[in-house]
Amino acid sequence: MRVVFLIVIFSTIAFLLIDPLSLSGAVYLSVLLVGLPGLAIAQPAVSNVAMISRQQAYVTSGITILSIGSLALALGLRGDNTGNMGEYFYLEDWSQVILASLALTCLGLTILSVFYLLRRCLGISETEITRRLIPVTRRDKTLFTVLAVCAGFGEEVAYRAYTISTIATATGSPFGATVLSSVAFGMVHSYQGILGVFRTGIFGLMMGFTLLYTESIWSVMMAHILINLLVGLVLAEKLID
Repeated sequence: MRVVFLIVIFSTIAFLLIDPLSLSGAVYLSVLLVGLPGLAIAQPAVSNVAMISRQQAYVTSGITILSIGSLALALGLRGDNTGNMGEYFYLEDWSQVILASLALTCLGLTILSVFYLLRRCLGISETEITRRLIPVTRRDKTLFTVLAVCAGFGEEVAYRAYTISTIATATGSPFGATVLSSVAFGMVHSYQGILGVFRTGIFGLMMGFTLLYTESIWSVMMAHILINLLVGLVLAEKLID
């Protein structure tokens, strides 16, 4: 934990050297790109996953992700070195948003299928924590649905709209910003194992480049929610088995 804290401090200083990042922008980028991934990697292995409460995990994760996204939204819409983040929230045509979100959802499910086949070929199982977090009861599924919505909002606002627009403004490289945010996004999901990190990172690239192309957060947000719901409520047992 102390190592992660020190790395966040040093990365904040490094970000401050990048003009025109402000102190708040540098600190929050350090948390998103270094702090949260570092904590996910450094998190000690759970010795008895049977003691994990799914419902408690859904609630705490939902609150955490919602808080991260809300803070990113507040900082981003304040317009402090966040480039065109506010423009990502303009909505002109719902039909285009729906079509784009459906196309993204299909692409996301294809990526899941590819990783499922790869995992089967390599003889790698999903982590026990991932298996344990599959919703089972009706209450599990209700809370998981709320978590899916929170994740779709919070992660897309923080790791796509805020991070990409801020880094792209500071460095002039939207491509590099998308890659960097996707790497961090993948590492945050370290509990899913090495294939899970790559799988989530590719999802991040898919969402990030779509955001750059469409200049709208709504389609990626809706696709994220749909993929979470389909995987958690419909396809989980098939994909994990």
